[in-house]
Amino acid sequence: MAATVLDRPWTGESFAPPTPTDIATVEAAIVARLRAQIASVEVAHFPDRPEAYRLTSRVGAALVRYEGGEYGPLIDTAAIVQERTLKFAVIVMVRDLGWGLGSIADGPTPGAYAILEAARLALTGYSIPGFTRIYPLRENFVGRDRQGGVWTYRIVFALRGVAVEAAPAMNYPLLVQATALDRGGLTNVSRGAALFTFNAANQIQLPNINVTQAVVTDPAGTNTYAAGVDYILDPANGLITATTTGAIAAGATVSISYTYAEAVIALSSGGAAPTAPTN
Repeated sequence: MAATVLDRPWTGESFAPPTPTDIATVEAAIVARLRAQIASVEVAHFPDRPEAYRLTSRVGAALVRYEGGEYGPLIDTAAIVQERTLKFAVIVMVRDLGWGLGSIADGPTPGAYAILEAARLALTGYSIPGFTRIYPLRENFVGRDRQGGVWTYRIVFALRGVAVEAAPAMNYPLLVQATALDRGGLTNVSRGAALFTFNAANQIQLPNINVTQAVVTDPAGTNTYAAGVDYILDPANGLITATTTGAIAAGATVSISYTYAEAVIALSSGGAAPTAPTN
């Protein structure tokens, strides 16, 4: 059989799990749990080439392998949401069953039965984020290597989670700036009448934003202009715009008194804290 030829050299690749509940992440958590709880045997992932694996531990090994999964019926009608059950096997390979000549327990090292029980106790009830607690399903004898004298057993565990369809990437614009306004009047501050002049765009930018009340008069305070008729107030931005049909002449100077409340501006550029406008 001819060797497979790649169109370019393969330099290896790191797998980035799409979610914290992918198979590789769960298996790694199971391996870590067994290593922390069972120190008497080698604990590892099941090898890519099991026929080439050699038991080097004096006692034995516990090898973790993904056995497969099952998916339940659809839970949602608007999206693909299903219960997902993952199954993992712990393959226990031990040189000794734990019985001396078929009689009483023997030797200073644990046998296959002891390692099976240790694996069961280590994983039963163990919780991985995003899943139910792990529970055992079954265990069975796999075989014995007569040449190497290795007994092999398997104990299978399961845990349940949820499988959800991947959401499409939303091409929304990133948040650049957000403004939080006090709407309850708890931080209201009143500013006395002061003179302001409309610019070329017939607008006045007040020194504060989140303006809750405004009174606009002529400089002498004799005539009061009507909001919505003579001018438009943008309270969030503290901007007053003279209407073209109102009584305020272009470029006029007016007297304005107003009340404003606290506002906080958060910027995407970051910083230790949001930036508050100058009072």
